[in-house]
Amino acid sequence: MPRCLHIFDSGFQCIGEALDPTDFCEAHQRVVAFESDRLEDSVWRKTLLRFVALILLVMFLIPLFYTLRDLYFGPPVKAQEVW
Repeated sequence: MPRCLHIFDSGFQCIGEALDPTDFCEAHQRVVAFESDRLEDSVWRKTLLRFVALILLVMFLIPLFYTLRDLYFGPPVKAQEVW
């Protein structure tokens, strides 16, 4: 019989036997119940995430707008006269 693939924190392998060479023993197998309700986001969470995304977008776009406006549409720089 193949050994269990579980590795303890100390680095040693479990001495339990598994049915498949790429499987765990019965003590280290976890059965996780599938809950489909947790996968769906609530309407309030979606709304909150969209609102936060909008605020972040505005926070980055306003300074970018003023920077580009000052660079390209600002008053022209007069040539300096050399004496």
